[in-house]
Order: sequence, then C-alpha cells, then structure tokens
Amino acid sequence: METKMMKAAVLFGLNTPLKIIEVPVTSPGEGQVLVKLAASGICHTQILEITGKNATGDHTPNLMGHEGSGVVEEVGPGVTKVKKGDHVILSWIKGSGKNSLPDKVDYDGQKLNRGFVTTFNEYCIASENRVTPIPEEMPLREAALIGCAVATGAGAVLNNAKVERGKSVMVIGAGGIGINMIHAASYAGADPIIAVDINEKKLDVAKRFGATHVLNSTDPDLKVKLDEIVGVAGLDYAFETVGKKHIMEFAYDSVNKFSGRAVLCGMPAPGLKIEIDPFPLFFGRRLVGTGGGETDPDTDFLKFCRMYMDGKYDLSGMISHVIRLEEINEGIDLMLKGECLRVVVDYSKQDTQEDDT
Repeated sequence: METKMMKAAVLFGLNTPLKIIEVPVTSPGEGQVLVKLAASGICHTQILEITGKNATGDHTPNLMGHEGSGVVEEVGPGVTKVKKGDHVILSWIKGSGKNSLPDKVDYDGQKLNRGFVTTFNEYCIASENRVTPIPEEMPLREAALIGCAVATGAGAVLNNAKVERGKSVMVIGAGGIGINMIHAASYAGADPIIAVDINEKKLDVAKRFGATHVLNSTDPDLKVKLDEIVGVAGLDYAFETVGKKHIMEFAYDSVNKFSGRAVLCGMPAPGLKIEIDPFPLFFGRRLVGTGGGETDPDTDFLKFCRMYMDGKYDLSGMISHVIRLEEINEGIDLMLKGECLRVVVDYSKQDTQEDDT
C-alpha cells in the first residue's frame, strides 16, 4: 500500500524560515490520536522556538505548532477519550488521557523531532491528553484559538485571578493573549479595563473587546494617567503579557498594596531576574505567574465554545489573518512585526488557493 504523505512546516535551524516539506502520515501508537487538521493558530512560543529563546532550548529539526483544531481520523490502542469523526481542539495544555510522546518523523535520512502535539502540519499524531472533543456545531477555525490564546488569556482572568465584577483591571500587551484577557475581563464585568500597548492600532482593537481606557506604554506620564483612572491606591488586577523586566515590575507596582494581584504571563528570556519590594506581600499584595491560565481542557474548552456559540465571546474578531500552510513564514513575519492579532492557518484553503482575511 502506498504511504500517505502530508505537508508540514519544519524548523531545520534557528533563525531560519520554516521549510514546507512532505513527510509520511503514520498510524497512532498506544495512547495516541491521529487528527486531520482544520486550523492552527500561530503563537508567540513559536517565535521563541525559532530564535532559540524558549525555555527548553533548541529542538531542531522539529515540527511545530501547539494550538489547533481538527477531526479525528484514527485512535491508537488504549484511547477512550475520543473516537473517529470527533471534532477536537489540540493544545499543549494537558487534559485527561494517556501521556504518550509520538516517535520522531523520518525525512530524507533525518529524524525530525515532534512534541506531544504539533499543528503546522496537515495531520497530527497527538498524545491523548492533548486532544479534547468539542461540539460539531463549533466552527473549527475559531475553535483553534481556544487551544492556547483563549486558554491562556481568558484562563488567567477567569481561573487564575478570578476577576470580580466592578474591579479594576490593567492588561499590558494587547496581542492575542492580551486581547483575550481584556475580553474575559469584560465578560466578568470588570470596570475599568485598561489596555496598555506600544501599538496604537492594537489599542484601537482593544476597545472593541471591552477596554474602557487605553494607554500607550511609551507615554512618559503613563503612571500619572493610570493613577487618574484608578486612584493612587492602585489596581485590583494587573496582567502582563510581554515578558520584559520593567513591564513585570510595573505590573507589580501598579496594584493595590493590600489586596492587588499581579499576574505574569509573558514568557521571559531564560535567566531573566526581576526586582520587587517584597514588603507589600506581607500585607496582601500578590504576585503570581500563570501557565496556560490554569485552564482544564476537559471542562474549560467546552465552556469557551459555549461562550462563543452563545454570542458572549468574539473569537472571529480575534482572527486578523487567515493563511495557507505555504504562507506560514509570512504569518510569522506578521507576528514579529506586531501587525496582527491571531494569524490562523486554514487547512481547507490548501487546495483552493483562495484569498481571505
């Protein structure tokens, strides 16, 4: 029988464009699921992988992507969570099920690394615990965002911080994760909701998703203007998505000394240290980090789908660009330039070559 092939975008060397190649589609092993991809988002984590700045180091050559959606083609031995034909979200965040790392991929005499889930490929062998079934009526293009952008951003607000109605929120960085923080804060009834970014276009977009105030991070009067909005006592909640030292410290210093909560979400460079005054921690101020928004895929993914389908959460508006897999490097370039919210690879476009935005 002729081996089935698929296209995949592979990182062969740091700081180089991804290469589109064809590799064999293999059957899932014990505790694994074969999924035909429908859509994949591009996350900032992939930028860190390309530049070698991710926390786990260089994995080249490797398949990439950790936020996607698709339809189950085949399940391996021992899999009970999903069955053939199920619509699913693929995510790096662990849910229930077996934890099974797929074998490396054979290509031209090389072994290509792949993680527990990859989404820059037409088919994916995923670990059972990285696959979550969703209702068939949930659009798969929008569902892809739930795997990371929504899970991390909205999860940080709703699960980690548990933002309460009427409380003040600041979000620093209005990209894919930050927009979800802003939108989730609006969903939770927070007020005011302050978006901070260096990009005026992103600040305009932030207003659409619930920001009541916007501030440019380059403004020398940033702290003064923030105090004018929330008062000198400080914020109830501050979220940062940038991962830079001074931004993390600013988020911490901006919350109330006795009850404020600062949540760090931006991925810092390995070895980065921050400096804070620890004294307020003894009186109630809190500083925490968030890994995937403390989202539980088995319960929260369905909740996020319902929020979208009930018209309470605008995932469609978060997708600024829709591309084909062959255009993956253009999508990555949009991320690097900060000229997008979420770029989504739509695998239904592979044969049509149609234009979309």
